[in-house]
Amino acid sequence: PALELSNTAVAAGVTYFDTAEDYAKGGSEKQLGRILAKLAPELRSAVVIGSKILPNNCGEVRKHCEATLTRLGVNSIDLYMVHWPIEANSMAHFAGYRGREYASTGAFSDTEVPAATKAFVDLMALQREGKVRHIGVSNFGVKQLEAALATGVELAVNQLCYNLIFRCIEIEILPFCRAHGIGVIAYYPLMQGLLTGTWKNADEVPAFRARTRHFDGKRPKSRHGEKGHEALLMATLEQLRGVSTDVGITLADLGLAYLLHKPGVTCVVVGATKPYQVTRDVAAAQLELSQEVMMRLDAATEELKAAMGTNADLWQGLDADGKFDGRIT
Repeated sequence: PALELSNTAVAAGVTYFDTAEDYAKGGSEKQLGRILAKLAPELRSAVVIGSKILPNNCGEVRKHCEATLTRLGVNSIDLYMVHWPIEANSMAHFAGYRGREYASTGAFSDTEVPAATKAFVDLMALQREGKVRHIGVSNFGVKQLEAALATGVELAVNQLCYNLIFRCIEIEILPFCRAHGIGVIAYYPLMQGLLTGTWKNADEVPAFRARTRHFDGKRPKSRHGEKGHEALLMATLEQLRGVSTDVGITLADLGLAYLLHKPGVTCVVVGATKPYQVTRDVAAAQLELSQEVMMRLDAATEELKAAMGTNADLWQGLDADGKFDGRIT
């Protein structure tokens, strides 16, 4: 099934395949490597591979990069990203969770955090050697981007959560990226299924998907102490369904097309488990939305955008004591 999906995707014009050392603890990279090895040469030559190193492993960049290359079965990776900012709060999450129990975190002191400057220096060394073609980051805020750029690194991309109901990056991060020539790769374009219109009230949303800052922090698996914006979220989704009905385009297709009409967005990461889903998503990416439709989509989501604020961390914000605990600054 995975090979069939990949063949369908590349043949349809999909060129970017996204993975990370943390996904299935390296299993995702291994699977992608096996698939790439079986692609026809003319299809394989079109594929761009992106993977990510955990902040926890940034003290040993070379070791982890070479392990990724081995799992992928390649001599060079097209895009190698730092998965989250290199700081104690980001590292604590990856040290603490087990399976899908995302509410738990570990603990790190600042003295245990790898030196961010050295990490980017090491990445640039790998780039000079040809083992990494382009360096990127994921989930970096403006201050974190500034610190990274100060090392002399040229950042190709910043991969961020961005969709119709999570537009926080538009306020500060996206303008900064555009000003500095850093492309934005958008993940969660359908906000874990919320933008398919499947659920009509917050209580219907599965716990794993209801742990974001959209929802009350008292819900299971949450790692924030905010009250959320559940009523506003559902009202916003209802407005979006209205736009969808008016223009005759499914809400999911609107969500994908919307992002690709946003200046600065260079790629959108979508997931699929069946070939027809790939075909559907490619068709959605080719939709041309009028300025009027884009304005309606913006207007329908503006109040929620304002309520969510500038914090681009989907899962952490104010903790139970009212202290800011977000990882993207």
